[in-house]
Amino acid sequence: MALEDIMKISLINNKRFMTFFLGIVYSIVGIFSARLIFGSNPDMMSVAFVSILLIPAVNRILKVEEEIEAREQKFSIKGLFTEHKGVFLTYIYLFFGVFIAFLAFSMFSAESTSLYLFKSQLKVAGITGHAISPGFFTSLLANNLKVLIACLILSLIYGAGSILFIVWNASVWGVVFGYSIKMGAIIEGQNPFLTFLLIMIPVFPHLFTEALSYFSAAIAGGVMSKAVVTEDWFSERFNHVATDSLILFGMGVFLVIIAALLEARF
Repeated sequence: MALEDIMKISLINNKRFMTFFLGIVYSIVGIFSARLIFGSNPDMMSVAFVSILLIPAVNRILKVEEEIEAREQKFSIKGLFTEHKGVFLTYIYLFFGVFIAFLAFSMFSAESTSLYLFKSQLKVAGITGHAISPGFFTSLLANNLKVLIACLILSLIYGAGSILFIVWNASVWGVVFGYSIKMGAIIEGQNPFLTFLLIMIPVFPHLFTEALSYFSAAIAGGVMSKAVVTEDWFSERFNHVATDSLILFGMGVFLVIIAALLEARF
C-alpha cells in the first residue's frame, strides 16, 4: 500500500513527523469508510477502521524497538528514554494526526451530522444535543487507569492492539474540541480560533500527560510481546526487555496520576 511505503520511508529517514500526516489521512479514510459501509453506526466503526489501518505501521515500529532493546546490554535510565524516544514521537504524531482529523470533521460538519457521525464520542462527553453538561471535560477519561491496563494487556496479546484505545481517546478529544468550537461560534458568536485557544490551553497539559501514559503502556506491552515470541525466556536479553517494559509501565502509572491531578485542577 502506498501509505505504508511512505511510512516505511519516513522511519528509515528518521522523519517520524510524517506519521502525523499518516494519522490524518488514515482517519479521513476511516471516517468515510465507516459512513459508507456502516451508515447506521459510523461512530465506533470509524475508530475501528482507523485502528485497523494503523496497526501494521505500529507493529513495524514495535519490531524495530524490540530489536533495539535486544542490542542493549547495560541498563540505564537515560538509555531507556533515549532508545524509546523515536517510538514515543511516533505515537505522539499519530495521536495528534487522528485528533486533528476528528476535530476538523466535527467542527466543519453540520451539528446534526456531528451528532450522527460521532454520537458515541459526544456521549462520553455528556453531549447529546445543544447542551453541554457542566464539567464534561473532567468526565471524559474517568477510567484512566483501567484504560492504561487495557493498553498493556492488548499490547501484550496483540502487539499493536492498544492502538484502538489510543485512536478512541484521540477521536473523543478531537470531536469534543471540534463540537465545542463550533457551538461557541454558533451560539455565542465567538471567534473559532479564540474558542480553540480558550479550551485547549487549560486542557492540553492533562490531555498530553494522559496520552503519554497510554503510549508508555502500549510500548511496554508491545515490546514485551515481541520479546516473548522472539527471545528465549529468562535469558539475559529477555530479562533486559522485561525490566524496561516494567519501568515503562510504571512510568505510565505515574503519568496517569499526574494527569488525574491536572484534570481535577482544571
